[in-house]
Amino acid sequence: MIESLFNPGSVAVVGASEVPLKWGTYIAGNILDGKFNGRFYPVNPNVPEVFGYKTYPSLLDIPEPVDLVFITTPSKTIMHILQDCIEKGITNIVMITSGFSETGKEGAMLENDIVALAQSRGLHIVGPNTMGIVNTHCSLYATGTITRPKPGGISIIAQSGNLGFQILEWARSQNIGISKFVGSGNEAVLKIEDYLEYYKSDSETKVILMYIEGIDDGKSFVEIAKNTSLKKPIIALKAGRTEIGSKAAASHTGALAGSYSVFKGAVQQTGIVMAESPKELLSLSAAFDSFPLPKGNRIGIVTLGGGWGVITADECVERGLLIPELPQSIIEELDKRLPPFWSRGNPVDLVGQPDFQIFKDAVELMVANDAFDVVIVLGIIGAKVFALRAAESILNLGKMEKSIYDDFMKSLRVLEKEFLDRLTELMAIYNKPIVTVSFSKSFEDETIHDCGGRFKCVIYDTPEEAVLCVAKMYNYYNYVTKRSMVYA
Repeated sequence: MIESLFNPGSVAVVGASEVPLKWGTYIAGNILDGKFNGRFYPVNPNVPEVFGYKTYPSLLDIPEPVDLVFITTPSKTIMHILQDCIEKGITNIVMITSGFSETGKEGAMLENDIVALAQSRGLHIVGPNTMGIVNTHCSLYATGTITRPKPGGISIIAQSGNLGFQILEWARSQNIGISKFVGSGNEAVLKIEDYLEYYKSDSETKVILMYIEGIDDGKSFVEIAKNTSLKKPIIALKAGRTEIGSKAAASHTGALAGSYSVFKGAVQQTGIVMAESPKELLSLSAAFDSFPLPKGNRIGIVTLGGGWGVITADECVERGLLIPELPQSIIEELDKRLPPFWSRGNPVDLVGQPDFQIFKDAVELMVANDAFDVVIVLGIIGAKVFALRAAESILNLGKMEKSIYDDFMKSLRVLEKEFLDRLTELMAIYNKPIVTVSFSKSFEDETIHDCGGRFKCVIYDTPEEAVLCVAKMYNYYNYVTKRSMVYA
């Protein structure tokens, strides 16, 4: 229904401008600077050109067909512009303009008029009061604030444009790939269910991420979410969990936030994976987009130091995951590589040896063994930071040549990359997740390591974050497996 909304061959911006701090400037400038690969038509009767493009007095003056229109002009102009859209044969509209149901009775009446017109003439309207949309795969960055995450498999529905933008920006900074984004705004015409339905069939969307303030049609939402989650994981953050939050949601987008307990109960029927914070929302989305799903809950742990292994084991058990005994065959192999005082158990404590080869051997032994469904690796990634600090101290004391230091720094980075490349290969071979937790991160380190294979490595900051993602992935796998058996 809305394929050409996210994949337009041509776009027009009504209210396009070069005046700073205007929405028409933000949207037009972002589309052009983002290198949109379709045709662009600015509409503004007051200036001859915008950013070097000839402007048109109205949509009706554009000589070619237009697939998608962005409206940035005041709410009082909307009905006239919609009539122009109808006459021009344009059905896809992103209504950036605010001043509708979120502002009170008068705005709500105008919004009702828009809904009536849209329903009678088949208009697909995003918003009003929306931040805009993004499709990285056709370089359409049409939002009021500029951030350009790389293309990927995560598609976003956000009932808050600002929070949606923040998620996009975090994704960009952490090298997490995004497919599509829509700030759904007031959802006067197109609802959250419509975007879910579209993402379900969209081949470029692998994981669906949602920020929800309120649902108008709970029954429809539950049914569509059920069907969608059998095909693709849905990760959601629900706002308005408290009375104060519900009131804030209503004033923000006009959303009926409803009872959080009722929402949570309904979601349990759908397979939606719930997040408790924006950071968790993105972490979970990255996990589902990067790893194979775990087919069981038996966890193998490889750690640089004993304490981290203990903490991780506790986290696993508290989240319903199992820590099996280490098979004798693995113990015998590691006995050949490790000092005689190593733990001989799971977690495998590598007794403080930041040796990439020993870590690689231990991980390969565990991921290949039928005793484990997931392997968590702690401490070897990021250990280079401390080695480099030690080398830098020696350099500063004049006891090391700068060229030797530079070569040492380069070799550590190469070793770390080769190790992560091997983990992605092992995940493809055994179809099991291998989850890494960094000892420490430098400013240049990325959250996602992508070497172009079937899977990617996600490098977490803490054991609890890594275990949470593993547990949620396993719970989702269980849900899909049981639902699939019921409907087989």
